[in-house]
Amino acid sequence: MTCCDEFERLLDREMARRAQPHELTNGRILTEIDTEYYLVFGEERFSFVGVNYCPFCGRVLSRGLWNLEKKK
Repeated sequence: MTCCDEFERLLDREMARRAQPHELTNGRILTEIDTEYYLVFGEERFSFVGVNYCPFCGRVLSRGLWNLEKKK
């Protein structure tokens, strides 16, 4: 379940991944964002970049920002 069809296609093509940080064992995480959504770069050893917002619809994806907006 994702925010929009475009981001779902990224997940299907394995260009993005939904996982907890400790589950990303075959690469390195380049950002320290509290999220479970990552963009994936590289071919042999992956690099993962956490995202705060969906690059397509702009919806909040990171837990930290989602919790802040929820408190408003």
